[in-house]
Amino acid sequence: MFSRRVVVSLRFAFPRQPDAASRALLYQTRRTFATPGRPRNVVGEPSKPVKRAVKKGVAKAASADSPAKEGNEVRKRKAAEKPATVKKPAAKRGPKPKLLVELSEEQKAAKEAKSIKSKEAKASRLERAKIAELKKVALSPPKIPQAGAYTVFAAEKSRNNEQLHQKGPGGAERLAQSARANSAAWKECTPADVEHYNHLAHTRREAAQAAYKQWVEGYTPEEIQNANRARLILKRKRNKKGSHTWSQIHDERAVKRPLTTFAQFNVNRQASGDFTNIRLPDRTRLIAQEWKALDQEEKDKYNTLYVEERKRYSEEHEKVHGHLPPSYQEHPEVAATAAAAA
Repeated sequence: MFSRRVVVSLRFAFPRQPDAASRALLYQTRRTFATPGRPRNVVGEPSKPVKRAVKKGVAKAASADSPAKEGNEVRKRKAAEKPATVKKPAAKRGPKPKLLVELSEEQKAAKEAKSIKSKEAKASRLERAKIAELKKVALSPPKIPQAGAYTVFAAEKSRNNEQLHQKGPGGAERLAQSARANSAAWKECTPADVEHYNHLAHTRREAAQAAYKQWVEGYTPEEIQNANRARLILKRKRNKKGSHTWSQIHDERAVKRPLTTFAQFNVNRQASGDFTNIRLPDRTRLIAQEWKALDQEEKDKYNTLYVEERKRYSEEHEKVHGHLPPSYQEHPEVAATAAAAA
């Protein structure tokens, strides 16, 4: 910025009020240092930002019609017509080489133990998942109470015993006293009372069996068959301390499998009564010896019975399940033999 210093003459040199001409002489100015040639207050002089904007607009208007723009368009067109070069993929780097570190015996043992533990945990998870899937297939049938007349009598007496339902210490002692009292009261029952409780137990058992049958018939024979297979596997896998026995689901629609020739001979000999008071292993051994001693003519009789059993089994299986047994499907000669026997 530029500044001016004004040198003013002393007003007391003039005794009277100066006029306009004298005032112009009194207030004279002079420059103390160099200033721009043209001051900013000159009328019509544009500012520097205005000058720059005007120059920039003129340059753009000139470049719009210049041949340089046409050259840019030609270069772009040639670049578009030029076939694109396929960039080669970068070579994949292999894994970094691992540094071979010699492990001590303790480290090797710890590493092996960790690997074994990991494998055992994985096998345990797979086993639990398999058991959970088998439990879904095994179904959960309703229970059939096996309570007799005394059980119904004791349950009725226990419901009416207020002391047995009291809370607090001495519960085991009260339970024992109730059991002794029920036993003594049962001995004093008349035949009519016993017949009444027998009737109640029998009625409840029949109602439970009817509900069980209705539940079984709610599934297809194929589903019940798969459930029994799953229950057989679970029974083999179950812990000995487990309370679940995984017994087979009784289905009256199930087709009875055919008995082999020796099985039919064994059933006939067991029903004869010749092996009464003989242990089962000894009984089975004696029957096997008799089977070996039979002539071919006697064995052919049981072979004929076995063929008839297979025919009966295939027909009933197809009627109940809608298809032949799996063994007949895998071995067509078995089905042909059964059809020939028909």
